[in-house]
Amino acid sequence: MKKILLVSSSKGFLKRNTTLLAGRELSVFTVSSGEEALKLHEELVFDLILSELELEGMDGSRLCSEVHMAKNSQLVPVILICYDRLDSIQRVEQSGANALILKPIDPIQLLETIGSFIDMQIGKSKRVVLNVKVITKKSELEFFCFSHDISNTGILLESEYQLSLGDKIVCAFNLDDTVQIEAAGEVIRCMSMNDGKNLYGVKFSAIPLSYRKAIDSYIDSLPSPSASKRSAISD
Repeated sequence: MKKILLVSSSKGFLKRNTTLLAGRELSVFTVSSGEEALKLHEELVFDLILSELELEGMDGSRLCSEVHMAKNSQLVPVILICYDRLDSIQRVEQSGANALILKPIDPIQLLETIGSFIDMQIGKSKRVVLNVKVITKKSELEFFCFSHDISNTGILLESEYQLSLGDKIVCAFNLDDTVQIEAAGEVIRCMSMNDGKNLYGVKFSAIPLSYRKAIDSYIDSLPSPSASKRSAISD
């Protein structure tokens, strides 16, 4: 069972988000300070830490830095939560946090973000149409794909190139005329269509914070496809 640590000086925050994560095959722990979080993490080694930026004593950015420097903890993802203020966002980015969630918190986004880091589907993905050319790399091989849609945690690709389940790839594509994304991912579903096309569901595995924020903003700006639209990512 995955272990999640929630860090906040607000009892309401801890209660709401413990309730949100309850019944999802997760073991949820709560503490009210960065010092307590670091001490408990040294004892238990959590699979993910979700912390508010503003804490009494050691703040969330310092906690994130300490966690990532701790022995055997380099791969532990830390998600920081703050208000949409430039100074706060800069502190989060400088801390090396794996993801940023802005207040007020969208529960669906929170579940999707947590799930993407602990390899579990604990929330319903919002998907939007994205029809762009994707430069795809597998090892030293580079080829083109075309995207059908994108979610917070993955992308659906069409390609003449044959991929297999578990293939690790890197995708580079434009969300619009100004934002270029490069994200590592893993093929988690392969489909051969009647027209001979190959479709691949790719789950993002490593996205820099700035790219993740751009994807989230793009998805939030568009409506989800209708239920009749075919979507094949199970991420």
